Amino acid sequence: MATSELRRALGLRTVVSTSAGLAFAAIDYLAIGGLIAYATGGAAWIPILVAGFLVLLAWGFFGELNGMFPTAAAIRLYMSKAMGDRLALGIAFSYMTTIVLVVAADAFIIGSALAHALGAGRWLALAFVVGLLGLATLSNLAGVRVAGWVQDLATYAVLAVTTGVAVAAFTLPSFRLSTPLTPLAHHPAGDLVQAVALGVFLYAAFEWVTTSAEEVRRPTSIARGMLIAIGLLALVCSLVAVAMSGLLDHAELASAYPQVILGQRVAGQAGVVLMTAVTAVTALNTFNGGFVTASRFVYAVAREGNLPRAFSRLNDRAVPFVPVLMLAGASTFVAVIVAATNSWQVLVATGATLEAMIYAVAGVCVHRLRRRLPEAERPHRVRAARVLAPAGVGLFAVLALAAGMTVGSRFDPLPLAIVGAMGAAAAAYVLAYLPRLQAAQAARRALAEPRRRRPPRSPGPAGAVDPMGSGGPMLAVEPVIATDPAGPDGPVPG
Repeated sequence: MATSELRRALGLRTVVSTSAGLAFAAIDYLAIGGLIAYATGGAAWIPILVAGFLVLLAWGFFGELNGMFPTAAAIRLYMSKAMGDRLALGIAFSYMTTIVLVVAADAFIIGSALAHALGAGRWLALAFVVGLLGLATLSNLAGVRVAGWVQDLATYAVLAVTTGVAVAAFTLPSFRLSTPLTPLAHHPAGDLVQAVALGVFLYAAFEWVTTSAEEVRRPTSIARGMLIAIGLLALVCSLVAVAMSGLLDHAELASAYPQVILGQRVAGQAGVVLMTAVTAVTALNTFNGGFVTASRFVYAVAREGNLPRAFSRLNDRAVPFVPVLMLAGASTFVAVIVAATNSWQVLVATGATLEAMIYAVAGVCVHRLRRRLPEAERPHRVRAARVLAPAGVGLFAVLALAAGMTVGSRFDPLPLAIVGAMGAAAAAYVLAYLPRLQAAQAARRALAEPRRRRPPRSPGPAGAVDPMGSGGPMLAVEPVIATDPAGPDGPVPG
């Protein structure tokens, strides 16, 4: 029998694995390789940590906002309170595509790594990816507990093995650590901005775990879990960046599988097999976590009447199955397009643009809601918000523009154009289709309400005549007694 509510079944461990697993996708290896092109040698860890400190500011924003609105639709709710419902919906729908883009780009990276390791064609490797997408879909449909177990196993295994390979790289005689403290040696200052923008992408989607607020056993676990995830991501990505910069050349860093080449440098063919397996497992933590979080957001928005009712239906495991299937289908479709066009770098830049943009929007929401809802309960508060919120908005806006105007290491405004097209499509839905959808839903509710029926007439005294001339018995009229409002002296004639 289908249920009508989500189940609170997630603990802190799964919150951390969901937050970190969504961010640490296979595409992060490529983003790290691209970031090294903007920093000198072993100093690539510096822009990663700078980006981490900026993301801590975003964590503060999302922690405060999610604490105020601990629901699956929190993103839409706090934006609606801060900037109006229509604009909030348009931004939220555009932002939701981040998950599809990350999953699709990750599918291409995984397919490329499998093709390289197995000596298979790209399309055969894509068939493996479709199978992994199907596995993640099935684990989601089986319920949040099963999805949580899959997420824990996949994420912690990926992070542990990747860290081990990176640390092992430092012990090799061929490893060279050059200029670890000077990221801008022989680089213009603008390269640091680009490096930090790519660094922000390494943490992208960590905040999507906030959509699981209705499924965690303790609401405070969301903010704590995101903070722990940011620390894990900063550590693992920094180690990988230093290891790659000391072992891989420019062509290897620009390949579609630098992590597999790193494994080969560290442990030969065994390293290739190991890192190919790790890359395949990232499909589970990214696909599975993406479907868990994004489907809950779609479900919550549909529950409010802003999407067709089918998206708000739950199966007998309390899973919004229609959003899960829709996300799986959309991700597979985009993954096929990426495989055909080899445009993964465009998706990286587009995802980075959307993430930096939403961090800036979160800063705007914190700033406005501090004035509009000063008395609202805030379990988690950003300190010095009057200064940090506007500063964060400005910084993330600059990073969004930098990411949106660059693909790889060349100037290309295509990512910004894609984000604009997404925004236009979301606005068209909100302004043109949504009013008709809501009107149709209101009409259905009106038809479903039972009509009020007049109570049956009670017979009057024998022989009484109906004053309306109907010839039937007249209604008995009881005498009216009014109570004296002046005191307890009893009733007075009415």
